[in-house]
Amino acid sequence: MSMKIWGTALLLVGSIASVSAATLPRLDGKWQCQSSEANTENEKSWVIYDFSEQGMVKSQEWIQYKKQRKTQLEYNLFVDYRFTKKGDDYVLKPVKLSREIIADPLNIDPFNAEQRRDLTGYRIFFKPTFVSSNKANFEMWYHITPDHHFTMACKQQAS
Repeated sequence: MSMKIWGTALLLVGSIASVSAATLPRLDGKWQCQSSEANTENEKSWVIYDFSEQGMVKSQEWIQYKKQRKTQLEYNLFVDYRFTKKGDDYVLKPVKLSREIIADPLNIDPFNAEQRRDLTGYRIFFKPTFVSSNKANFEMWYHITPDHHFTMACKQQAS
């Protein structure tokens, strides 16, 4: 089973300037996002990103993998990110990680020590494009696969 337990992110090393609230004021608040790539018969997921004025983002990602209509793995991943800017791109760098296994009947153990190390070492690059006042597309890519971009369709949640 192919598992993308990194959810929606991975890393780039270097100095990064913090993003001020004035740089992207329209991102403040919660955005619920889905990727068309990750929502198939065998894989379902969504992510909520909560952007704050202090340059921090809290996320909750829910992922469920199925095979022959039976759940193989289901979990929540909670990540706190530092929201920064590198050139023309925006970057989410993880600073805190926790997870909750909902179902793991095959004892896959997606969060062993090696995977936790990898998760804390990733960064997500993204460019938001606003569709309306409460809808945006986040074009995203991982630092380890910079040529593979995917789009998260996002809707801002009422506060």
